[in-house]
Amino acid sequence: MDPQILISGGGPIGNYLASQLKGYSTVVMEEHSEIGKPIQCTGLVHPRVTEMAKAQESILNTIKGLRLFFPDGRVIEVKTNEIKAVVIDRCMFDNICCEAAKEADATISTSSKVLDFKRDGNELSVKCLIDGDKKEVRTKLLIGADGYKSQVGSYAGLGCAKEIVRGIQADLEYQMPEQDMVEVYLGKDIAPGFFAWILPCGEFTRAGVGVSKGNGIPSKYLERLIEKKGLEDAKRSQIYSGAIPIGYPKSTSTDNVMIVGDAAAQTKPISGGGLFTGMRCATYAAETAIEAIEANDYSAAILSRYEDKWRSEIGKELDRGMIVRKVFVGMSDKKLNEAGKLLDKPQAKEILATGDIDYPCELAKPILKAVPSLVKLAPGALRTLLIGR
Repeated sequence: MDPQILISGGGPIGNYLASQLKGYSTVVMEEHSEIGKPIQCTGLVHPRVTEMAKAQESILNTIKGLRLFFPDGRVIEVKTNEIKAVVIDRCMFDNICCEAAKEADATISTSSKVLDFKRDGNELSVKCLIDGDKKEVRTKLLIGADGYKSQVGSYAGLGCAKEIVRGIQADLEYQMPEQDMVEVYLGKDIAPGFFAWILPCGEFTRAGVGVSKGNGIPSKYLERLIEKKGLEDAKRSQIYSGAIPIGYPKSTSTDNVMIVGDAAAQTKPISGGGLFTGMRCATYAAETAIEAIEANDYSAAILSRYEDKWRSEIGKELDRGMIVRKVFVGMSDKKLNEAGKLLDKPQAKEILATGDIDYPCELAKPILKAVPSLVKLAPGALRTLLIGR
């Protein structure tokens, strides 16, 4: 097993990447024994994500609107006639991506992970754990799609995310009366440094919270959310937790190595979503991998094309998202309530209704123009967004 390309991580990003490498010797290593488990995702994505993965059958529900709850009880409701997001069965979605990788002749090796590697001439000698046995695999190109604790990124010296948000969610045996509305809760008491959500998933309801560092364990906030919603008696069919890396590292490639998805913190700083951004970046990683193989050049100079490509498409959105996140995290509940009051106007809600969950920062400029009073909440940062820098 000495492939041209070794992908560490058999989640949707790693397998989506492998699906675009047909004709090249590719091995995907997944540390868990089963693809798609454990689940570590809310499962709310734009329909384009299921289209990209050809995974429409994984859709559980469609979402057309949002209720945004502020600390003082104010609720801003935005509802449209168009589908804004879909809820997916993540286990099914992951397996569809895996089957696509297999169809592209990739080898999927479960219960396997990269332990370490060293360079040997123009290739890498990679130490792996495969079904409990330590083995050496040689490859020209190693791609880390191994999550926020990326061993590949760490060994390659590529750095890590600027921030980690911890999350927990529970699937409740309860059907929401309105299946096309997602609820989002803000405030220090409910989800400090992030937000909480109530997501209708058809036959069940998903309740979850994200909590930034230094605010205690997420589970206590989940209990508070479920109690606030009056669902404490609902049976919990699943409880799962995870972490969201926010703020990509200085570099996502070096000699013989690239990192992608959560391993590169290519997540949206406002929502924490990473499927769309990770899949787009995986496309560029695949393109660059092919270019490197055809040129027989795996140097940092060649692989930096990957970084140039993904930054060109989504870098500005992620950078602006970091500005918005910095403003949000720095806001007291009092300021959040003030923002809610300013946004609770027909013109602002009309603009919010046009939003795209994959490009939330595109709303920044029109919202700030429509409600210029918002700028006073964080003059420096928000003025930067207003003038479009």
